[in-house]
Parts: sequence; structure tokens; C-alpha cells
Amino acid sequence: MKLRFYTFLLLLFLLLFNTKGYSQDAPPGRQTITIAEGSSVILRANSVGASTYIWFKDGILIPGQNKPTLITATAGLYKVASINKSGCTSDLSEDVRVLVVPASSADVSITKRSASKTVVKDEVFEYYLNVRNNGADDATGLVIEDKLPEYLSFESLSAPTDGTADYDPSLRSVKWKIDGLANGKFAELVIKVRSKQMGMVSNTATVSANEADPNLSNNTSTDNKEISGLRIPNVFTPNGDGKNETFYLEHLNSYQFNEVTIINRWGSTVYQTNDYKNDWMAPGLSDGTYFYVVKVKNGNADWIVYKGYVTVIR
Repeated sequence: MKLRFYTFLLLLFLLLFNTKGYSQDAPPGRQTITIAEGSSVILRANSVGASTYIWFKDGILIPGQNKPTLITATAGLYKVASINKSGCTSDLSEDVRVLVVPASSADVSITKRSASKTVVKDEVFEYYLNVRNNGADDATGLVIEDKLPEYLSFESLSAPTDGTADYDPSLRSVKWKIDGLANGKFAELVIKVRSKQMGMVSNTATVSANEADPNLSNNTSTDNKEISGLRIPNVFTPNGDGKNETFYLEHLNSYQFNEVTIINRWGSTVYQTNDYKNDWMAPGLSDGTYFYVVKVKNGNADWIVYKGYVTVIR
């Protein structure tokens, strides 16, 4: 039995279009809805007194669909009718056309590199984060994260060329957000850190965006940085041949302050300076082994102390 006056079915169809958390109500009546591939649409029939529903796609009954809503991610023409408790069936609704188009894609990539200079313990240096959109569409909602390893302490952030960046000390993490990055464009952020101990420091940054990414292999970048300390010789030969002439402390110029003390085997200080220039040649001293105490530091940091023995051979 057909319901001629739509007593039990209001021909009002609310279309909820969902993609990445976005939804909207479409106006009633005949309509065409375009959705991105991978998203879905909810068709809803509102009726008075209906007990069940029948749905059609492209004129063919969709089996098992008897609810007032239908979720679909497939293109086609959709209609619905309702049936009341008396078994009366309404007229079919107007068509709702669903079109599915390819989803937007953006190949976002990140490159992380540290300053090329030699870095020693307790020295400030820079990390450079470069983010690029390699296409094919514009990228939106970019989030870049860089969690600092324990061997580094955070110093400061430069203003990024695009977006905003903040450091969360509780997570030891830099988060950089960019609203949009056009196809072919790039942005940069510089992070300043301080090395806390010698050794290899591995630091990784990641990038993501709202769009589908066809190449996830370039969404992560890791920099490995060797943190050096002073390299102190155990022997030098001040004999005038121009080779290995001084007590040479490699990387000494990476520190702002230094103190060097040389002590002979009887415990007497034979050399001491608060601003060593890598120029001590043991003048007036005999060949032999001497004890050294070398202290270095940068800024207001604590002194780093090296102790050991060096042999003078002419």
C-alpha cells in the first residue's frame, strides 16, 4: 500500500559528509554530493511513524539495509522509501547522487641536519629542520615534532620561516605547526641545543599533514652528531723539527675558558696558565713524564676537568 500524502514520510534527507573530522548538513531535496576517496557519507531519512526502510542504489535494492541511515563510500544514485507498522510503503525519495573523487595528496618531507662544525661537550650548536611539500597538492595542517635526546639540553628556537613553534620542557619536545604549505614550497626552523656529554647523539624529527602522503619514507629524518671532548696527547717532542712541538690540546678553541697546570714527579708545579694557547714546549725542563690538570668550560657551565700524564721527549 502506497502512502499518497506522505503522512508517514517527510521527504527530508539530511546528508552528513565526513572527512577528517569535518561534517555538514546538506539541504533537503535533489542534490549531488562529492566526497574524497577514502571518506564516507551518511544518508538519513526522517519520517513520521516509519518502522523500517528500504534503500536503493542505481535502482537496485540494497539488501539488509532497513535503518533510517545508510553509510556509503561508493558513487551512485541513492533513494529510500519507508514502511509503517501497517505495511504501507511511501513513494521513493528524490535521487541523491554521490560522486567519489581522488583524495588530495601531498608528499611532505623533512630533512634534519646539525651544524657542520666540530662540537665538544658543553657547547651550543644548531639543528636545522627543513620541511618541503613535493606535491601534488597543497599540504595543510602540518605538524613537525622533534624530541630531544637526553644528551642534549634545549637552548632556544628561532622564528620559523612559516608557522609557529614551541618547546615543551616536560616532554623535551619541539612542536612546529604550519597551517598550509603550497606545492613546491619549503619552510625552515633552527633549534639551538647544548651538548651534555661526549659520544654519538642521534636525533630524529618527523612531519605529517592532513592529506594522503604517497611517500612516507621521507617523513622522518635522523641526524647523528659526534660530540667530541678535548684530545690530549700522551707524548710530544719539542726538538725543533716542526712536528709535534707543543703540548697541543685538540678542540681547545671550542671552549671559552681554560686552565692548564703541569706538575713534575715531585709534585711541584712547573707550568700554569688560565688562558692556554697550545704553545707550551716544556722550556728548561728535562725529558720525562709530567702530570697535567686541564680544565675547560663554556659560559656559566661547570668546569670539565681532565687529568693524566704526558711524556716529553726531545
